[in-house]
Amino acid sequence: MTIHTERHPTANTPARARRASGPGAPGSERPDGRSDRRPRRTDGFWPWLFVLPLLVGVGTFYIWPIIQTFWYSFTTWGVFGGASFSGVANYVRLVSDPQLYQSLLNTVIYTVIVLAGIPIAVWLASLLNTPGLRFAQFYRVLFFLPYVAMPAAIALVWRIMFNGDYGIVNWFLGRFGIDGPYWISTPGFALVAVSLVGLWSSLGFSMIILGAGLKDIPPELYEAAELDGATRWRQFRSVTVPLLSPSIFFVVIVTTISSFQLFDLLYAILGSTNPVIPKTMSLVFYFYSAGFIDNDKGFAAAIAMVIFLLIGIVTLVQFRVQRKWVQA
Repeated sequence: MTIHTERHPTANTPARARRASGPGAPGSERPDGRSDRRPRRTDGFWPWLFVLPLLVGVGTFYIWPIIQTFWYSFTTWGVFGGASFSGVANYVRLVSDPQLYQSLLNTVIYTVIVLAGIPIAVWLASLLNTPGLRFAQFYRVLFFLPYVAMPAAIALVWRIMFNGDYGIVNWFLGRFGIDGPYWISTPGFALVAVSLVGLWSSLGFSMIILGAGLKDIPPELYEAAELDGATRWRQFRSVTVPLLSPSIFFVVIVTTISSFQLFDLLYAILGSTNPVIPKTMSLVFYFYSAGFIDNDKGFAAAIAMVIFLLIGIVTLVQFRVQRKWVQA
C-alpha cells in the first residue's frame, strides 16, 4: 500500500519568500481584487510655492544684503562712487582704530545697564500679577507706552529733563543738595543718561513678556510653598524665578541684540555735532559716521560685519550658558 501525503504549497518555501508573497507585499492583491501597493506621495512643487514669498523676502532683505556688505568690506570706494578691491585693508585699519574699541566699550556699558532693568521688570510683573490688584491692565498699558512711542519724541522729552540749567533731573537732585552735571554735554554722564532712557523705554516690553510667563505658573505651587512655610521672598526666589527662566532668557536675548543696535536714541538725544560724540558713540553710530558722514563705504561695511559677528558670538554664548540656569 502506498500512502500519499499532501504537503502545504508553502511548506518548503523559504520564510523570506513567504513574507515577500504575503499580504501587503508589493504587487500582491487583496481578496477584493485591488492592489495592496501604497502610492507614493507626490507633493510636487506646491509646498515650495507657498513658502516662496517668504523665501524671496528673506533672501532679498536679509541674506543678499549680508552677502553684499561682506563683499563691500573688501573694497574701497571713491568720492563719486565706484568700488575697487582692496583686500583686508579695511579690517587692518579697523583693528588699529582706537575708536572701534571706544565704541565697543560704550555699547557694552549701555547693554549692561539696560539688562539691569530685567530684574526690575520681573519684580514689577510679579506685582502686577498679584490676585485682586485693581487697574492692573491700566498699569501694563502705562508701562508699555514708552516702548511703542517714537524714539524722537522720547529723546526730545528727555533732553529737556536732562538739561543742566532747568531740567527736572537736576532740580530733583538739588532738593537733596546734589549739584547735577550737564548730562548731555559731559563725557561719561551722556552715556549714562542715554542708558537710563534705554532702560526706561524697554521696561514695558519686558514686563509684557514676563507677565505672560507668570500666568503659566500653576497657582497650586504657591499654595504648596505657603503650606510649607515659605515666605513671599522665598516663593519668588524658588518658584517664580526658576519657572519664569525661559521667558527671562528670551527677554535677555532680545534686549541684548537690540542694545547692540543702539543708534536712534543716541542720535536723537545727543545729536551729530555734540562734542561728547567721540567718547559716547556706539558701534552702529560708528558705522553711520564712517558710511554717511565720512562717505567711506568700504570701511563702514567692515564695521557692519564686525557688529554682525559680535551679535552672533554673544547670542551663541548666551544659548550655551542658558543650559545651566533655564528650567526647560
